[in-house]
Amino acid sequence: MFAGSLSASTRRAFVICGLATLLCASSSLRAQQAPADDPFKFSSDFGQLVFQIKPEKAADFESAWTTIKDKLTKSDKAEWKELGDSIKVFKVDAGAPAAGAPPPNAVYIFYFSPPSKTLTYEPVKILYDSKLFERAEADSLYKKISEGFAGLSKWPMAKVIG
Repeated sequence: MFAGSLSASTRRAFVICGLATLLCASSSLRAQQAPADDPFKFSSDFGQLVFQIKPEKAADFESAWTTIKDKLTKSDKAEWKELGDSIKVFKVDAGAPAAGAPPPNAVYIFYFSPPSKTLTYEPVKILYDSKLFERAEADSLYKKISEGFAGLSKWPMAKVIG
């Protein structure tokens, strides 16, 4: 009844707007369902993750990753052992802050050579999906890592010299 009282061009405009709305909604839904890029996974032959950690939580971060790397390298599952063996951790030695300045974030460089092409270095997946850690231990280690987290950068690398 309502459509009959509108002109043909007005009805056409409503149909076009309706179709456009449906198309936008479906493309938006598809974009939301697309898997996000995993910043902890590499396809390159070399890679680095650079973690920034609050200075008061640096010791917790180091102890957590010492435990994680130890469990990974002792795993009887080859893919997790390989992941652990590929992790080399360095801490940037920035020296003491200037007098009166707050301490800067601690910067840790995780160097992977070669990085795992099948597994992720994402701490949650390592702690909970690897089945190498009891739930209470995984929760404790995750807390040590996450409470100090201040930033992350991913650097996939390609060898160019040497």
